[in-house]
Amino acid sequence: MLKEDSITYGTARPFLEPYFYMNFVKDIPSCTEGDLTDTADVTRRFYNIDFSFDDNTVVYPDPEPVKDPFRAIVGLSFGKDSLLSYAVADEIGLDPESVYVVEESMTYEQKHKTALARKFKKEFGKSLNILKHETGKFRDYKYLGLKQSEFGWGLQTTEYALECLPFAYALRGKYLLFGNEQTTSATYMSEDVGGPWLINPCFDQSHAWTVHLDQLSQAFSGRSVRTASLIEPLMDMMIQRVLVHRYPKFAKYQMSCFTTNEEGREYRWCHHCSVCAKMYLMCIGGGVDPEAVGFRQNMMRKSSIKYYTLFGGKSEMTYSNTQVALDEQLFALYSAVRKGAKGDLLDQFRESEFYDEAKAREDELVKKFCSLYEPISVPPELKKLIMPIYKEELASFEI
Repeated sequence: MLKEDSITYGTARPFLEPYFYMNFVKDIPSCTEGDLTDTADVTRRFYNIDFSFDDNTVVYPDPEPVKDPFRAIVGLSFGKDSLLSYAVADEIGLDPESVYVVEESMTYEQKHKTALARKFKKEFGKSLNILKHETGKFRDYKYLGLKQSEFGWGLQTTEYALECLPFAYALRGKYLLFGNEQTTSATYMSEDVGGPWLINPCFDQSHAWTVHLDQLSQAFSGRSVRTASLIEPLMDMMIQRVLVHRYPKFAKYQMSCFTTNEEGREYRWCHHCSVCAKMYLMCIGGGVDPEAVGFRQNMMRKSSIKYYTLFGGKSEMTYSNTQVALDEQLFALYSAVRKGAKGDLLDQFRESEFYDEAKAREDELVKKFCSLYEPISVPPELKKLIMPIYKEELASFEI
């Protein structure tokens, strides 16, 4: 960030240095893709930095476990993934408590989510556990007076896993749950001049990294707190469908939009971004009403075409460039048309070669996006409880 050759920390060498180092290195190609910078140059600069510490003695975590743990601690962002995680944890009897993280750099998002959190607390009688993420200022480029960059945001889940552990001790948490679904492990190859480079847009939310987060939470809790994702077995569109179809009382709190533009100043869905476009499409493709999660405008209007990468549009999210994401849009549009959804873009899709492709690949796409995947981050005792729920919901979906 600062283009320095060395840095000295006034601390001992951290126990988790290898975790954060690997996390950051794996995130570099995704960051440079978003920043339009050279991956090789950035990787070389990071690799060549001299890191030094006041004391090279690594201090190990206290082995004291959480006393009588039983419940789930859910990192609740009010996106569909975290809401479904909370809802499923509630159904299987984990008595979930949520931790709502405030990122101060997200001005409008913070305003809307704080209001949602207060309503959520009032309706469900749960504590309003707020984590004010002040270390987020290390990647708040406006606060630092630096040019905006993606660097640092890819370590978010790893930071939250650490910072949620005190809540586990206070609330007797046995499981720390994050909404890392099946597509977070999707990758693609960049077209970087010095590449190609393998890009994982959500590395710290991937299944393999969730297993490492489980190691982290166990190491810092005397082996008493497990980290997992209850929704890993599902693809995006089915997550959206299950949330609205099975848990409407939680779905009405959904906010996936980052509200970074002026259209998002007064309402939690700006209706003018690729995230709003995607969530709207996931709803109609899954056969549920977008109004159930708060949409007020039709994101299938002609002016929204620029938000769909399948139609050649652009997205600020690099994961929209994966083949999985493109196939997901293809299948969701096809399913929406088959279900009689309305909109200019659906009319255009129906008359395009994309519709013919989707029809020819229907069996393949159904299998890909409506299947139940074998999870690697779900503890066995929870797996046997959640899989029947998902099987029941997937059986209720017809294209």
